[in-house]
Amino acid sequence: MAQTSSVKETNYQRIENAEHIVVYQEENKFLGWPANNGAWSADGVNMLVGFTHGDYELIRDNHNIGGNQISWLARSTDMGQTWEGYDPVGYVGDFGKEQEPQILEKPIDFSHPQFAMRIVGASYHGAQDERAHYFFSYDAGKSWSAPYRFGVDDIREWPELKNTTLPDQTELTPRTDYVVEGKDECLIFMSVREKGKFGTDRLFCIRTLDGGKTFKFVGWVVPPFDERKVDLSVKIKLEEDDAQNPHPDQSRAVMSQTVRLENGKLICAMRRRYNKHNWVDAYASQDGGVSWAFLSEVGDAGAGNGNPPALNITDKGRLVAIFGNREEPGTMMVVYSDTEGASWSKPKIIRDGYGSVDMETIDLGYPQLLRRKDGKMVALYYWSTKDYLHHIAATIWDADK
Repeated sequence: MAQTSSVKETNYQRIENAEHIVVYQEENKFLGWPANNGAWSADGVNMLVGFTHGDYELIRDNHNIGGNQISWLARSTDMGQTWEGYDPVGYVGDFGKEQEPQILEKPIDFSHPQFAMRIVGASYHGAQDERAHYFFSYDAGKSWSAPYRFGVDDIREWPELKNTTLPDQTELTPRTDYVVEGKDECLIFMSVREKGKFGTDRLFCIRTLDGGKTFKFVGWVVPPFDERKVDLSVKIKLEEDDAQNPHPDQSRAVMSQTVRLENGKLICAMRRRYNKHNWVDAYASQDGGVSWAFLSEVGDAGAGNGNPPALNITDKGRLVAIFGNREEPGTMMVVYSDTEGASWSKPKIIRDGYGSVDMETIDLGYPQLLRRKDGKMVALYYWSTKDYLHHIAATIWDADK
């Protein structure tokens, strides 16, 4: 069955009663990319979001960020109403460019009520480790233990990666996406690409059963393209001329956000790209991540390099996905699914009115999405207005109404 195309929507409706908040802003600084940095909430009251903090520099046709790019955090203790930003000690980037992660000796208790994990890979602002490593916390991110390797082996040398069409030289490009499955068990989503080659990322998942001491390959969500193993008639309908349309495995798949439904089904939303097209797809697994199938197109991520999704579940079981649309004039969008991701509502605007010095909409979005104790959703993303240039923002609304 062919995948559907990214349809350009017009005349978007806006969600009602949305509250917009400045999470953190600083003069002469550029703040961005929460999707690269993670967000966590153990109880729906205390919340944490990561972002990149750098010097502001007006750069035409690029991001307005200069040097001193550091991984920061912002914390809220009142369900996202107020925030405090800070540079955490012993965190991402504090161990040098050529950091040597440790090998975990004492198993992690993934079921700890204030557990949080931050995953680091290559190819994004403020972090660069082609082997990938992680930090973890037992106090909701107030302090971090790390950095640690993913087991004793180099994941890139695993046969499940080597025995594919991937080239010899690769790098791991994961962001933070994991599903806790028990005290000793955690499913973690990774991506790999040809070293230094933009847009070649493909998505897979790994699992630990012993508290993070060892990891095993579980399954490809979107594998490297291999024409010997796929149905070449299955294509993504991006162009009218079908000869120009790619097989799904020929399109970038990276920056996933995954949830597990009450029935055990895994829903994984991810960033896709092929040539000039940017969109968000959902894939599903009903066997714990071993096998995955295309579920639906979630939405259109617009121009430029597009945007990754954030995904969460409301108290009533509704799936909520948000993403930035970098098509001018620049918007933050939301879609809903009441069918376990099989279909999605028409996109609605949760934020517009973007404004910056150069008005280039490449600098917005990259969201995270947390659920408050009262059931409302907190969207976290980077944004710019004429009053608050390039800051971290939050939008709070009731996604069940």
